[in-house]
Amino acid sequence: MCTLALPKGVYREEIVFTPEETDGFGRVRSDALARRFQAIAAVHHASLGVGQEIAAEKGSFWALARTEMRISRLPAAGERAFLDTWVGRQSHGLFWRHYRIAGENGEALLYAVSIWVIMDMESRALTRDHAWAVVPCTAVEGELPSVFRPIPFPRELPEHLRRRVTDAETDGNGHLNNCLYLRWGQDLLPEEFMRTHTLRSVWIEYRKELPRGTESELTYSLGGSTLYVRGTAENKERFLLRMEYDETV
Repeated sequence: MCTLALPKGVYREEIVFTPEETDGFGRVRSDALARRFQAIAAVHHASLGVGQEIAAEKGSFWALARTEMRISRLPAAGERAFLDTWVGRQSHGLFWRHYRIAGENGEALLYAVSIWVIMDMESRALTRDHAWAVVPCTAVEGELPSVFRPIPFPRELPEHLRRRVTDAETDGNGHLNNCLYLRWGQDLLPEEFMRTHTLRSVWIEYRKELPRGTESELTYSLGGSTLYVRGTAENKERFLLRMEYDETV
C-alpha cells in the first residue's frame, strides 16, 4: 500500500479504472486518462478557490491548451492506484498543472503535465484578467518539465479522414470534449497495431475549439510506432496530436 507522505500542495485521489475505460485489448485508453486528469483538476482548482464557478463569475472559463503524458506502465482495469495533481509554474497567463498515477507500492506508473489558460466567455479569446487564478505552486521530483515549446511535427501527412463533432461528443462549452481528441486519434489505428502495441507517450496541442456539428479534416500518418494527427476545419488548424507506442509482441 502507498503510505509515503505527500509533499505539501499535492492533492490525491484513490482511483480504480473500470473495464469501460479500456480498449478492446484491455488497456486503459488515453482519453480515459485525460478524463481522469480533467476531473481531478476541476476538484483541485475549486478547493483552491479558483475553479470554473469563480471563472464564470468573471465572465471567463478555464480551457486546456496542451497536455503531455509519459507512461512507464498503464494501470490495469480493477487495479487500485493513486492519482495525484499539483499546481506548477504560472507565467504570462499560462498555468501548468502536473499529474502522477502511482501504484499501491508507490511506484510511479506515469507522469503528465498540462497547460491551462483562461478564456473570455463572450469573445472566446484569451483574457488578460487572470491574476485572480494565481496560487502557490509545488515542485515534485519526477514531474515533467514546465516548458512551452513545440515538438518536431511533419508538415505533410499522407492519410486523410473527415469526422464531424456529434452532440454526444460536446461538453458544456459547446465544443468537442478535450478528452475525445485523443479518442479520435486512437480510432485511426489499425486493430492489429493496437493488439501488438502499448501507449508510451502523448503530446497534444489544442489550437482552436471544434464546436458541435463542425466537420474536421484529419490528416495523419503512422510511421514505425508513432502516430501524428493534424485536425483542421474551415481552413484553420484546430489541434496537433502525437502518440508514441512500444511494440509488445
